[in-house]
Formats: sequence, C-alpha cells, structure tokens
Amino acid sequence: MNRFPRGLVVIFVVVVLLPALFLMFFERIEPTQIGVRQIRWGGGGIEAGDREPGFHVGIWGFHVWYQLPRTTHWIHYSQQHSDRDATGTVSWEGELELRTKDQNIYFVDASVPYRIKPGEAWEIVSRGLRHSYQERVQSTLLRVLREELAELSSEDLQSTEKRLARLDMMLPLLNKQLAGFHVEAETILIRRVGFGTEYEERLQQKQYLTQKGQLDGALALQANEEQTTNSIEKQIVAAEKEKIANWEKKIQEEKSRYEVLVAEINAEAAKYQAKVRAAAMASAVSSEAEGQLAVDRAEALRNELRNEILNSRGGSIYLALEAADNLDMRDITLNSNDPRVPIVLDLEAMTKLLVGSGEAGGP
Repeated sequence: MNRFPRGLVVIFVVVVLLPALFLMFFERIEPTQIGVRQIRWGGGGIEAGDREPGFHVGIWGFHVWYQLPRTTHWIHYSQQHSDRDATGTVSWEGELELRTKDQNIYFVDASVPYRIKPGEAWEIVSRGLRHSYQERVQSTLLRVLREELAELSSEDLQSTEKRLARLDMMLPLLNKQLAGFHVEAETILIRRVGFGTEYEERLQQKQYLTQKGQLDGALALQANEEQTTNSIEKQIVAAEKEKIANWEKKIQEEKSRYEVLVAEINAEAAKYQAKVRAAAMASAVSSEAEGQLAVDRAEALRNELRNEILNSRGGSIYLALEAADNLDMRDITLNSNDPRVPIVLDLEAMTKLLVGSGEAGGP
C-alpha cells in the first residue's frame, strides 16, 4: 500500500519536476541562433561574448536570454518579390532606380548577403540594435549603392569587367560603414541592369551598329586571310612542282649514270667471259688431245699385250676354244679307208684332227 504512492512520486519527479527544474536552470541555443545572456539583478547587464549552440546555464528570473540569427541575411532589390522567409533574415525591396554619370536613368536588380560578425552579437544587443540593425544595414547599403554606382557611365555599365571592378571596390567601403552595426557583407551581386525604353532602343541600335562593324571587320579580315591563304597555297604548289622537277632531274641523272656503269660492267663481264671461255676451250682441246693420245697408247699396249698372250700356249688354247665354240659342223664324213683318219674310238686322235695338237706352231 505504501509502495504505490512512492512510485507516483518518482514518476512525477522524473516526468514533471526534473524537466521543469532543467528549464529553470538551463537555456537551449538552436544551431541557427547566437545566444546572448543578460544578468537581470546586481547590475551585471549584458555579458560580453556570444554563446554557441547547445545548453547553457541560465537561471530563471536571474538571467535573460536573447537569440539572434546565425544564418546569412539577404537584401534583394528586384521587380519580383517572395514572401517565403521563416527566419526573418530576408528583405525584399523594389528595383533600384539610379542615374549614371552621364545623366541616364537605369534600373538595377541586386542582392547583398551579410552576416553578424562572429563574437559581436552581444554588442548588437548591448547597443539596443536587436530590432533595428537590419533596417540600419538596409539604409546604409542603399546609400552606398546610390553613391558608388552613380560614378559609372552608360558605357561602363555595358562592360562586365568595369562593373565587377566597381563592385570589388565598393565591398570594402560598404563593410567599413557596416562595421558600426557589427555585421559584414559577403559580396555585392548585380543580377540585372536595364535602361529606359528610349535609351534601350538607342543602345540596341548602337550595339547593332557596333556588332555590324565588328562583323564587317571580321569579314574583311576573313577576306584578307583567304587571300593570304590562296597566295600561300599557290606558293606551295609552285614550290612543290619545282621540287618534283628537281627530283625527277636528279633521278634521271642518277639513272643514266647507273645505266653507264651497268653497260661498263656488262662489257667487262663479256670480255672476261670470252677470255675465260677461250682459255677453257684451249685447255679442253689440249686435254682432249692428251686424253686421245693416252687412249691410243693404251689401245696399242692392249693390242701388243693381247698378241703376246695369244702367241703363248694358253693363248693358243684360248684360240682353239674360241674356234671350237664357233665351229658349226652339221655333218662330218670320215673316210675309213684313209689311213690318216683315226678310229672313232681313238678320242685323242680325233681331238688332234679336229682342234689341233695344242702345241705352239701346231696345226
């Protein structure tokens, strides 16, 4: 029974009392804000220094907190307006109507971003500018733009380089005058420059004549370049023909010289060929005669040796064998009454009768 009320007390302390105490003793600075703390009692006043995003000690009833935008502020001068601004840092004003140095009226759309200087937000609060610093910045910016842009002539406004140079010179001057409000401009952007209708027509006519003159000059330059190019092409063609003729002449001269060298070489070769061929033919005839002589001698020697062999007993036998081999007798008639005819059965006598006795000088 006693634990249930204690649980309610714990829940009440955790859920209600602790957050309430936290809110009483701490202040939360958003990431998009700059915190400035003031001590209400004891003559402390605004504390020097800005507070970064996060939680800071701030006792309820003793401290007073102010928060200023940390984000970039914008001032736009334009014909078109936008109401979308949740931070209160964007100001839309009508286009600027200015007068050039040569007394021509023109209209400008411009944008200027600026920020509170780091570490100086507390000075804005201390000087009582928390609700008016943006108007002060706007009036200062308008004055600087009117004074400095009035130094440009109509021709200067038509030159992007001169406009940018003027804006670069204006930015340090503007920041010097804005330093008293503890803010700093990041840049000055001119988005549009326009003149009155009558002057715009004259300006367009002038630009047309200028562009036409530039076009005529470009065409004249093109014609000159084309003439120069044609002249160079003709010179190149002539030089090419001259080079080709010179090379053809050199080629013909070299060809003739080499033809003479080839003819001389062919003549020397023919002469050498005839000389070598004559010497070879003489050598061949001589060698042929010597060979024939050697053949004749060998033939004579062969005949001589053959006769010697045939005159020997073996030669006689050989001749007898040859004669017997060549002997072709179909019929042999022997007279049995002739005493010189041997008896058929006497083989030795028959052999002597038919082929001889086989002695040297025999029948």
